[in-house]
Amino acid sequence: MDKLKTRKVILDVDTGSDDAIAIMCAIKSKNIQLEAICTVWGNLTVDKTTLNTLGVCEALNADIPVYSGCNRPMVKDRSKYRDLEDAYEPLIVDGKELKIHYDRLEGIPESKRKAESRHAVRFYYDYLTAATEPVTLIAVGPLTNLGFLFRLAPHLASKVEQLIIMGGGVDITNCSRAGEANIWHDPEAFHIILDTGIHPLLVPLDATHAAGLNLDDCEKLEGLNTFAARFTARLARQRIEYESARFGEDHNWSAIHDALAVCASIDETVLENVEEVACRAGLSGSADGEVLIDRREVPEKANASIALSANKEKFLAMLCQLFAD
Repeated sequence: MDKLKTRKVILDVDTGSDDAIAIMCAIKSKNIQLEAICTVWGNLTVDKTTLNTLGVCEALNADIPVYSGCNRPMVKDRSKYRDLEDAYEPLIVDGKELKIHYDRLEGIPESKRKAESRHAVRFYYDYLTAATEPVTLIAVGPLTNLGFLFRLAPHLASKVEQLIIMGGGVDITNCSRAGEANIWHDPEAFHIILDTGIHPLLVPLDATHAAGLNLDDCEKLEGLNTFAARFTARLARQRIEYESARFGEDHNWSAIHDALAVCASIDETVLENVEEVACRAGLSGSADGEVLIDRREVPEKANASIALSANKEKFLAMLCQLFAD
């Protein structure tokens, strides 16, 4: 990986469990110059995602500025006719509630630092306005921060070298019959991003599920005996425990969605079956939050790339290399 291109990166996260692993990938990579981390609502409220993000940076002794961002979608919560939260039923096993994302990540310290005073959207505006070279944005939560940014200043899209979005699903969804969480929570934001002319790379559930980690993979990571590797294994085990209880014992693995998006920024060949597509966001009804791909015989001009699979062995090898020390 050391011979690959080094790029300036801003992460946009809603830290939870897989976001924490993604942040560690970005911090540990020699191919990423991490300029800042912006937080958004999604897995948890933005105050909690911000505290978790600061804690991950503290655990890795990484002096990365963290900017707290939006706590609600752009407009979706303005309509009583649109669902804002996916149906959630507590999962209790042996008297304990299991979760994919606990309010506070266990195993990391309380951060001595606080978030920067500027709002994340203002930071993006100031940073990109002043930028003299393009920057890569990796968004692994709802796209609200970027939606507001590009609604305000669509011309700043020219400063973006690449936008990688963990979001969407072609044959696999989660929040609804048609929608994946990050797009479903704020589809208007995705729509606005596409309108700027940015050609994003989508890392959907189809790719992240193809690269899911199992318990054997957790043991391999634990064998590295570094904090980042042990913490990744711990979070993956937490996710597997939840998903096997929710979906059945045969579901003994978990997709580490957001980390795959960061690894794709380091080496895009970790993704497979990448297609050029014309797509939009569904904004109402049963298609709300769906990535609507133009499947006509003569589709519109492609405006995004989407990975339909991923190389699980390469993904695990990248995690092991990143977290080896």
